[in-house]
Amino acid sequence: MAELVDRFVTTVEGQEFDLTLYKEGNKYFVEYNGGRHEVTVDQVNSTKFLFRIDADSSEVDITPNDGIYEIFLEGQDMHARVEPYSLAELRKRAGAALDGPADMTIRAPMPGLVLKAAVAPGAEVRKGETLVIVEAMKMENMIKSPFDGKVKEIFVKSGQAVDKNDKLMELE
Repeated sequence: MAELVDRFVTTVEGQEFDLTLYKEGNKYFVEYNGGRHEVTVDQVNSTKFLFRIDADSSEVDITPNDGIYEIFLEGQDMHARVEPYSLAELRKRAGAALDGPADMTIRAPMPGLVLKAAVAPGAEVRKGETLVIVEAMKMENMIKSPFDGKVKEIFVKSGQAVDKNDKLMELE
């Protein structure tokens, strides 16, 4: 018999997912989007995890940052918030749905060299628009806006070396 472990609402790039986690014997299952999937997670290092969902597996880099999780999966940089289902329901009933992340700081997903800031302070940006180009391991990485906003401040300049999680810019 399946035992309810927990229920969460996860918001990834503005899209909400209702996740329910069950344990059945020594196996875990997650229900979302009307389906039930067997899940295993192995921690590779402090930020890297190997997720297996049914027969598929993916290596995922996850870094917590002020209540937001920065996720790097298959070449994509994403931002997610995870909250207990009961809190999400209270927030919805109070009319305070999540409009965007609490932390509006854009950070370097990996160490590298800033090639250029693609926007200027005061610029209006759209979700998915390139903000900064960082070269890492001889590849150009386009750091994109995770939401619509306005550039409040830029912390880096062309030619500057950055470490993982260094502040690149702040949106508002």
